[in-house]
Amino acid sequence: MRRSITKLLGLAAATAVIAIGVPALATPASASTAAPASASSYDEEPWGYYYSKYYDDSRARARGSVSLDDDDRLHVRGRLYDKYSPNWLCGYAQFKFETHDGDENYSWARKCGTSGYQNFHYVADDIDNLQVRVCYWDKHDAKKTLCGKWRYIYEVESDDDE
Repeated sequence: MRRSITKLLGLAAATAVIAIGVPALATPASASTAAPASASSYDEEPWGYYYSKYYDDSRARARGSVSLDDDDRLHVRGRLYDKYSPNWLCGYAQFKFETHDGDENYSWARKCGTSGYQNFHYVADDIDNLQVRVCYWDKHDAKKTLCGKWRYIYEVESDDDE
């Protein structure tokens, strides 16, 4: 019995040391992580998830962020997922870049196969609006199908009040 009391007291002492010591050790670590994460001059605005239309019980989906860099170039990045679709369908994300002149340029990302995701990152200059829609790509017919709605993910504020 004497041995079990000694073990119990030793365990209580060790627990007290850990309980008192952990907050003291955690304080400097949390203080060092409180510094600013980066010195970038632009903020990323998240968007999504946006989805394709259903095929049986599956849908392609995409999400990401939009940001402007120091040279006013627009960056759109994110991930495209395609889960549970048949092997002849691929997840497909289409991006429409619009300039102030009304010109449109398109980019796209495609993800075939049900595991994982496809990263994408596009950069464009002088863009006023950016839209995205998520579809499926039909490999048999080589065309987009089951597309969701176009969604604005970036718009320049207009100065029409002048």
